Amino acid sequence: MTAVRTHILDDLTAAQRYLDAAVGLSTELTSVTARSASQVLARVIPGFRMRGIEQRLSVWDLFVIWHWASMQLTTSPETAMRNRAHGGPVFLPWHRMYLLRLEQQLQRHSGVADAGLPYWDWAVAGGDLTPDQQLNHVLWTDKFLGPPRGSVTTGPLAAHIVRIEERDDGLWSVPPRPIARAAGTQVGTLPRSSDVRAALNSDRYDRDPWDISVVSHRNLVEGWVNGPRMHNRVHVWVGGDMLPGTSPNDPVFFLNHCNVDRIWESWMTRHGRTYEPGQDVRGAPVGHRIDDDMIALLGTSFRPGQVLDASAWYSYDVLP
Repeated sequence: MTAVRTHILDDLTAAQRYLDAAVGLSTELTSVTARSASQVLARVIPGFRMRGIEQRLSVWDLFVIWHWASMQLTTSPETAMRNRAHGGPVFLPWHRMYLLRLEQQLQRHSGVADAGLPYWDWAVAGGDLTPDQQLNHVLWTDKFLGPPRGSVTTGPLAAHIVRIEERDDGLWSVPPRPIARAAGTQVGTLPRSSDVRAALNSDRYDRDPWDISVVSHRNLVEGWVNGPRMHNRVHVWVGGDMLPGTSPNDPVFFLNHCNVDRIWESWMTRHGRTYEPGQDVRGAPVGHRIDDDMIALLGTSFRPGQVLDASAWYSYDVLP
């Protein structure tokens, strides 16, 4: 059986399973330490050194490091805001691979072989509401994700532990602490259903010069067009730990990206399972072409072309 991904607000069993796994994976220590992780990353990121304390890292911490590391690896040709997971065509397939690896950990932790990651429809249960309704939504109570501002010390994620931080001078290993949020303080509203419709109506997956300047499905969903929009806006609205490259520290990260993936899946059902750029497109950024290996620190790598059809792994209960 394959997983079925459902809306966190509509499937309390899936919600509890995911929140339990988030806490469990953040407290499940591996043999990897801050020092050993630093040594591995230094081989691929010139001049890298993790600062802070020496400690063992959890399974969840490794996902945080993986995301951050992908953002330090530039493309050729280089351009602003584009790295090996963001700011270009690979944004959607890279995060699909990343979600798959976390979903596999969810299945292992829960013992449910077809457990699916939940998504958060941040338009219907967010941006389509008034600003006050968004901030005071049941999602941000102790029934689900805990408080939208301050340290998350109540609710199912109260025991979720953060050990890795991005600071102005790089990556730090810090004394264990709770999740931090600052919802609605930098932007007042979440994306709307009209934003989703615009992305779904875009006829091209991506286009030259394959960066944050273009109008394409990928760039609309990522949120650079008249941004911050869509995916980017969710990060900024939640704030706190969701702002830097270590944003997977907050489990809402995966709820956001699961919804982003759901929108992409809907687009492909309408426009075909197409991807741009092809391998031989002149000037296309290395790492973003259809047959380039994507950056993977956990598990084997995929190429974008290998993840266009996800039906062997999962489906969604409903598409936008």
